Order: sequence, then C-alpha cells, then structure tokens
Amino acid sequence: MPMDVAIVDPEKELWSGEARFLVAHTEDGEIGILPGHAPFLGVLKYAWLKIDTGDETIYFAVHSGFLEVKDSRVSVLARVAELGTAIDVARAQQARERAEEALRESDEDVDAQKALLRAEARLKTAGELGLIVG
Repeated sequence: MPMDVAIVDPEKELWSGEARFLVAHTEDGEIGILPGHAPFLGVLKYAWLKIDTGDETIYFAVHSGFLEVKDSRVSVLARVAELGTAIDVARAQQARERAEEALRESDEDVDAQKALLRAEARLKTAGELGLIVG
C-alpha cells in the first residue's frame, strides 16, 4: 500500500502522488519513510530528497523546511525546493564558487553561508541523478 506524498513551497505544490519510499535529510540525520511509518515531524536540512514511486525515482533539492508524517501521508513543507532534473549544474557550481569567495572574505557572512548551502544541495542532488561526471 503506497503512501501519499506532497512537496510544497510557500508559493505552490511542486509534486504530489503516491510513493513506496521517501528519503530525506533532517537536522537529526537521514530518514527513510515507508508506508505505515509512525507519526514524525522533522526539520529539513539543505539537501536532496528522494521519492520512489515504483515507476520512477524523483529527486528534489530542498533548501530547509519541515517534513511531517501523519496517517499514511508525508508532507514536505520546504522553504524552497526544486526538481532535481531542473538543476543547472554549471550555475550551481558558479554559485558555490561565489559563496566560497565571499566566505573567504568574511566567514560570518550569513547570506553567503546560505548561498553555499543552497549550491551544495543542488550539486549533491545533481550528483545523485548522475548529472555530474567525475
């Protein structure tokens, strides 16, 4: 029996459907969710999120938010999330380089820290999809 999954950001629903399995990265570590999982509420890190529907595997880059499991339903409430196949790898690499340069100048630059986390989440998601070679 599959579980219902919805991925939403403040502006719209990004994806919804049935899934056999979901993997997310919370502040407490990586968590796998199967149908019938106990109720759970977790804070999401800047990382990839994987959904296995049985027919396909879908990845999202998630830039913080919350994950709730309740009554065979998984809700991902992301501050920002993007479909893995839509990631522009070259742009994410450039963003990482800019953020790293800004942090070399001031390691307390909060905007640069967040930009680096976003870029790394995009690149890790792209890596999971095989979009980054070598």
